[in-house]
Amino acid sequence: MKVLFLSVTAGNGHNSCANAIDKCLKDRGIETYILDIYGYVNKMLGKTVSEIYSFGISKAPKIYGTIYNMEEDAKLSIGAVMDNINRLATKKIYEFIKENEIDTIITTHVFGGQLITRLKRKKKIDIFSVGVVTDYTIHPHWEKTNLDYYVIADEGLSRQCVEKGIPEKKLLPIGIPLDTKYSVKRDKKEMKKRLGFNPEKNLVFIIMGSMGYGNMTSVINDVDRGNNDYQVAIVCGNNKRAKTQIEKRTFKKEIKVFGFVDNVDEFMDAADCIITKPGGLTVTESLAKELPMIYMDPIPGQEVKNVEFLVNNGAGIYVTKNYSLPDALDQFFRYPERKKEMQVCVHRLSKPESAKNLVDFIEKNNK
Repeated sequence: MKVLFLSVTAGNGHNSCANAIDKCLKDRGIETYILDIYGYVNKMLGKTVSEIYSFGISKAPKIYGTIYNMEEDAKLSIGAVMDNINRLATKKIYEFIKENEIDTIITTHVFGGQLITRLKRKKKIDIFSVGVVTDYTIHPHWEKTNLDYYVIADEGLSRQCVEKGIPEKKLLPIGIPLDTKYSVKRDKKEMKKRLGFNPEKNLVFIIMGSMGYGNMTSVINDVDRGNNDYQVAIVCGNNKRAKTQIEKRTFKKEIKVFGFVDNVDEFMDAADCIITKPGGLTVTESLAKELPMIYMDPIPGQEVKNVEFLVNNGAGIYVTKNYSLPDALDQFFRYPERKKEMQVCVHRLSKPESAKNLVDFIEKNNK
């Protein structure tokens, strides 16, 4: 079996998801290839797509959200524009598929789904195909693709898929695939000690994506104002400016500041709750670690929908203009019954073996 991944560098989630599945396949001796669709076809095109997305979510999130919602309501069709761009990519991707004798294609982005559908419609390929939806909603245009199966985050999204026109028999509600390290459970006290924290005290973990989105200085100030007794780990990612600003401050609580780290899974094992921007992969990692969440600053569009799904399924608390971060922390730590309810809901949504289960399914269906 030879597997091709089609991804798009628009944020880190699509590539991280592809890499997680790729790792499981490679561990079983299966030959794989990962292509950033537009970067493969034209480096400048790939860079442009990535930069437009990064600019939208960091500098113009309201505009990004408006476009996303108009896409969903069929009042606008950027997807149609991308489908036309896919015409340029079709020939080169098809040549790669034929040259490397690919028999399975997995796409972690809807644009890849559009490209596969175009190749199928032109009868260029008849290959087993799987689309992976990397949020807790169904992004616009997935319903216009024609793949064999669709991986979704939870069975609770099935009705939404069917309503949009994706047949239920094509749905795989096995969860967003993650690196297998998120399926490992470690002792909380032991991990606190390993990371330099008091093993007997509650630990609040803060991470706002790899780029450290939002006003992290404001976030840590709010956390420091909380009434409860806890210690704090804040990971600023690649936001060096935020890390420097926070390190210059003095706080009432014990707060440790980190830059980019490659052991987020260990911080999640040590933490009692996480404060995060609700990106699909970060949320799924937290669920796999059965870590209650406090959500804030969602990007308008898919991240707002992530929050709606997760809060309505009892898996977290949502910080808004009228419900502050200190209020959310007070609710979480003051009321043990609330914490227990969240842990039960998080456990139900947790799917730590998602990558393994998808690879099992792919192998079974390629025999």
